Amino acid sequence: MDPSGKIAIVSGGNSGLGEGGVRRLLAAGATVISLDRGGKAPEGAEFIACDVSDEASVKAAVDRVVESHGRIDILLNNAGIGGLGPLATPEGPVDMAVFRQVIGVNLVGATQLAAHVAHRMIANEPTGEDAERGVIVNTCSVASFGGQEGMGAYTASKSALAALTLVWARDLSHYGIRVNAVAPGFMETPMVAMLPPDFVQELLDGNEFPKRAGRADEYGAVAEFLIRTTLINGEIIRLDGGNRPPARTKWAGGS
Repeated sequence: MDPSGKIAIVSGGNSGLGEGGVRRLLAAGATVISLDRGGKAPEGAEFIACDVSDEASVKAAVDRVVESHGRIDILLNNAGIGGLGPLATPEGPVDMAVFRQVIGVNLVGATQLAAHVAHRMIANEPTGEDAERGVIVNTCSVASFGGQEGMGAYTASKSALAALTLVWARDLSHYGIRVNAVAPGFMETPMVAMLPPDFVQELLDGNEFPKRAGRADEYGAVAEFLIRTTLINGEIIRLDGGNRPPARTKWAGGS
């Protein structure tokens, strides 16, 4: 699907990877609406306040986009939060409230947004030689394929989202809607800005090449590639410099 002239939603679009996606789609000629809990959308994009973990908020935001623009062609399903904590320690079990919060945003929230957007996409007039009605790109993670120690909630949410990518592609294939995903490794985003430099370096040492953090514009480039390339469906592209994270980090006290 050519993004030019299309209507695109980017969740978590006011910062980090989502902002990279917003800027890329704007440059490609799309009308872009950023859904986020706060902040300011990149110049040229619209902003609608939305908490993806709240289905009423999701429905209201999607309805508003359709009322304003008549349709939704593209979704970058990107909003997410982090969370660390082992299953149990001598002091007690994992904080289940935190566990549920991460699942609520990264998995339930992503599902709610994809469901409401896909419902609207089904009504679109087909476009292009393949008669597409829409494209959804999920933001997964390298943790989708092997979470590190203490990343239970985050890994559970991102592994499930990775597994759902193919399921959703199959669900929506009847309507000419594709679903793919990007699985970033360590990226320069506000979510990791507070990490100690030694910890960051240890994580980046695992990159084959290049040995640096990824950038939001690189995420946006991969997302645009998936949107434009119609034959790619139900796939997940890793964006991690060839990194395969170890079970635990030395910096964090592992061995």
